Amino acid sequence: MTALAAGVSMQFIETSIIGVRSAVLTFRRPGSPMRFLLIPMVHVAEQAFYDQVAERLRGCDLIVAEGEPYADLLLHRRISRIRVDGLVHQLVGLDAESLGVPLLWPDRDDDRGRWFSLVMDALTAVPDWLTTIRFPSGGIDVTDLTGHDGWAGGRAKQVWRKLMLHERDKRLLDLLTRIHEERGEEPITVGVPWGAAHMMAVAGCLFSEFGYRVVAAEWVTVRNAR
Repeated sequence: MTALAAGVSMQFIETSIIGVRSAVLTFRRPGSPMRFLLIPMVHVAEQAFYDQVAERLRGCDLIVAEGEPYADLLLHRRISRIRVDGLVHQLVGLDAESLGVPLLWPDRDDDRGRWFSLVMDALTAVPDWLTTIRFPSGGIDVTDLTGHDGWAGGRAKQVWRKLMLHERDKRLLDLLTRIHEERGEEPITVGVPWGAAHMMAVAGCLFSEFGYRVVAAEWVTVRNAR
């Protein structure tokens, strides 16, 4: 998954004959001690991937988490435990709330966001699970949206993309902007473990709006070829 952010080519997910890898990128602004650690997430992966993500997040001072606290995702978590492909869903493999790092949740930044997430939990739990039957390799989850697109068409697909991608991008960028403005002079690392589909918007905002640049990058294996 390669994208063009602010005119700069960035690769977030790589799929090859050896498997799937995620590019973990550290952004820093010249003259500022704050760092943003972008971790493009694949929501179905090997447990080893989530273990590596957890290790990196433990080194952060703040995590901007995707979705909702586990207590509000009961249906989705139960269904996510049912797998037929030998892989692990993120809701099972990564418990960000247990890492001992403060978390912020853009999806529930207000009451409207909370109700939106609860509704989406009910609407996405079953389709998310059904994609594991139709696409047992798990590759459908690389972009975070393609699997659900397969269950909708035409106008429904446009609405789905607006809700799950564009509106959530806005919530995420609004929160990252607030963190930058309020804590930009602090020597902290902000972890952003969000679906790979959201990373183009995040990288583009950090690069073009605030002048952040990539100062470190590493590949993390999502799953090996089978």
